Amino acid sequence: MIIKIKLVLIGLFSLIGGIIVTGITGLYPYPTEEILGAEKWGFPFYWLSQVIYPGAEKIINWSNFLIDILIWSGIIILIVSLIDYLFAKTRVKRKE
Repeated sequence: MIIKIKLVLIGLFSLIGGIIVTGITGLYPYPTEEILGAEKWGFPFYWLSQVIYPGAEKIINWSNFLIDILIWSGIIILIVSLIDYLFAKTRVKRKE
């Protein structure tokens, strides 16, 4: 039971972390020469773009946004699992 709760918490926190990291990557421009006159943001896939002219709206590419969330969540799951594995070896096991 405790293991299931632990896995759910790791999954939930990694999803929240993935959303946060994806939002942060939206602050940095995506390096591309693909379309002149357009700015793109996000990493590893750009998910926010804007044609460069006054009053232009920003366009969100929802599929790239969701893929970025999944990628960053997966990376966070790997990191948290590795840390948990390393600390599990050093923990003192209690006798019940």
